[in-house]
Amino acid sequence: MNEKLQFFVDHLEVINKLYDRDVMLSVMDMDKVVVGFLLPPGVAPQTEVGSVFHDPSGMLDEVLARGVARHNRLSKEVLGYPIEGNLIPIKDDGKVVGCIACSYSVEGKEKVKEIASDFQSSIQHIDKSIQDVVSGVESLFSMLTDMNQMTTDVEQDVNSAADVVNKISSNASHSNILALNASIEAARSGEAGRGFAVVATEMGKLAKDSSNSATEIKTTLSAIVSHLEAITNSIKEANDVAKSYMESIGSIQTILQQTISIANELENDVKL
Repeated sequence: MNEKLQFFVDHLEVINKLYDRDVMLSVMDMDKVVVGFLLPPGVAPQTEVGSVFHDPSGMLDEVLARGVARHNRLSKEVLGYPIEGNLIPIKDDGKVVGCIACSYSVEGKEKVKEIASDFQSSIQHIDKSIQDVVSGVESLFSMLTDMNQMTTDVEQDVNSAADVVNKISSNASHSNILALNASIEAARSGEAGRGFAVVATEMGKLAKDSSNSATEIKTTLSAIVSHLEAITNSIKEANDVAKSYMESIGSIQTILQQTISIANELENDVKL
């Protein structure tokens, strides 16, 4: 074995003390054969001295070929757990003779990344649901506005109908007076006014019936107006509630957007 490689193999424990975290140290020659390694306590070895280390990323080949240090990441499929760290070329008289790898487990980091991603996905789903709610409330607000306008129109129509009924009632009153006068004149005419008296009597009955009908219609229209006023007040209250919900949902959306931003930052930080 090259003396420089042997030096690093012999001093792996000393090198390990340079770090304030549990790291995995491996020394490999130009054929990517492992000539020495040091693992943190409790970590089972996935390679052994004399075995060829397979780096699917190709980073080890680049370090050995170009003699430059590189930072590398390996998924858990390679060693059974995800790792990342630095590959440092070992040189003897300016010539690359091997590589020392200092890596550490990022299983916790990967788990945090997954949690951040799931959290972001959940928040976005909630945000989408709230947007649907906002759309529904906006539609409700629009319908309530239309209903309010319709009740206003109906109330105007009812008031117009009430005016007509008032005219009918007034005409009935006049007709009743005319019928009374006609009855008086028929009585004065004696036998000659008997037929006219019958007509006058019927006119009086008709005037009375018209007056009674007009009164009933006015009572009904008044009840309708009262109901319309109640409906209008209910619609106004519903509008106020809808506006309040819109404001509350707007505040929730703002908070959710801030939370999504934080989740994005967390996910990006974990990727570094």
